[in-house]
Amino acid sequence: MIRKLNNKGMTAIEILVTFLIVAVIVVSLYDGIITLKEKETISSYKLSLVTYRDLLTKDIQDDLIKIGLAGAEVSPLGDNSGYRVTMTLRDGSKRILEVKQQFGCNAADVIEEDEVCTKAGIGRDTSDHFSISYGPIGDVVEYPLPDLGSEELPNLHSSGSHTIFSLRINEVDISTANQVFSLRVTLYHSDLGSKYSIDIVSPINYP
Repeated sequence: MIRKLNNKGMTAIEILVTFLIVAVIVVSLYDGIITLKEKETISSYKLSLVTYRDLLTKDIQDDLIKIGLAGAEVSPLGDNSGYRVTMTLRDGSKRILEVKQQFGCNAADVIEEDEVCTKAGIGRDTSDHFSISYGPIGDVVEYPLPDLGSEELPNLHSSGSHTIFSLRINEVDISTANQVFSLRVTLYHSDLGSKYSIDIVSPINYP
């Protein structure tokens, strides 16, 4: 006995199952692409930050190792926005190292403003500004932090907006205790942590 084929086409259930299978495949592919893109972005951030840290550290360490450090004076920048280190090298020349650490107001609304910004002495519509500068007196070069993402927040008390960067200088620790100069600049990013911070140590007047 010969059975006849069903020529009525696909049933509603078959169409629904096919649609669900296609949807699952599309969503899986989309998630995979997004994950790959995020990994590529993080890898790019790491490369930028490592390059920045290594080049800046090398420029400073070259002077401290090849010439030698005879003395270091630390003073605050205006408006408590960072620190200046005046280094005297063993050949009598001087180098200036400045770490600019100006936090912007990242309060989401006026309710957060007092706790997040006012109590910390941060201007209510102020943008982030972070940089490190180094060089001989009269020829100091600024090293702006790599741009690893930012957010534009609307000003709470004026028109326009201000910028909050994803990469920030969280802490600056400078010491000249026991005839040893040490500098740690903690660079923090939410996806990278503080793993790629700057650490420099040099003896003072080492014979």
